[in-house]
Amino acid sequence: MVPPIRISVVIPTKNEGQYIGPTLAQYEPYLEPLGLEVIVSDGGSTDDTFAVIQSIQAKWPSGRLKFVQAQGKQNIAIGRNAGAALARGEFLFHTDADVLIPDVEHFFQTLLQTFEQWPQVVAATVPIRVYPHEARWLDRLYHSIMNGTIHLSLHLGIYLGKGECQFVRRSVFEHVGGYNERIVAGEDCNLFYRLHREGRIAYLNRLCVYHSPRRFRKYGYLRLNLIYLREALSLLFLRRSYVEEWKTVR
Repeated sequence: MVPPIRISVVIPTKNEGQYIGPTLAQYEPYLEPLGLEVIVSDGGSTDDTFAVIQSIQAKWPSGRLKFVQAQGKQNIAIGRNAGAALARGEFLFHTDADVLIPDVEHFFQTLLQTFEQWPQVVAATVPIRVYPHEARWLDRLYHSIMNGTIHLSLHLGIYLGKGECQFVRRSVFEHVGGYNERIVAGEDCNLFYRLHREGRIAYLNRLCVYHSPRRFRKYGYLRLNLIYLREALSLLFLRRSYVEEWKTVR
């Protein structure tokens, strides 16, 4: 008997042909053992993203890899919501096309155990690090500070979050209306801020995920953090994003 879907992995893409193949491949051995489905929500890719997904989809069990492509202008919040709308799992794992997990089975089993043990937990996140083979000392230092800041924010009532890893009870996600589609950048923090009113947000320090340092390489840490600060202040005081479009880095 095929086990029911428990976890829906939602991945937004736009021109992610270079990364999406390995990202999807990591989930394949655990589709049935863990009850996973993967939903790719595309924002209008013009590279080979769709071709890569099609080739993988043909090899996977029917219905375990879905693809949706929104029409018209799309930001990442719209993309994440479009993917979540197709989800059947009890839990949503919102992540990105370049995110790799060191031990997929242990990762999801630990998250599920946390939610089962603590019913008041509505969402969770983990430390985010740069791919080990690309990590430099500055990457390690910055991510150590960033992860510590996110962890601390959950205790201070600020509720920061990163879209690379947001594990959420689907019922609560739908109850709060999903991601705010008016927000171009910072939709991840805004989601956690609204979710905290519904229950506890857990930070699992013993787990982690890895992502590409491509954005840091292009902009540099100082410039990128000034951009993040500008967006945070705009959301805080103007209730809207400063930028009209969050540019992709490929």
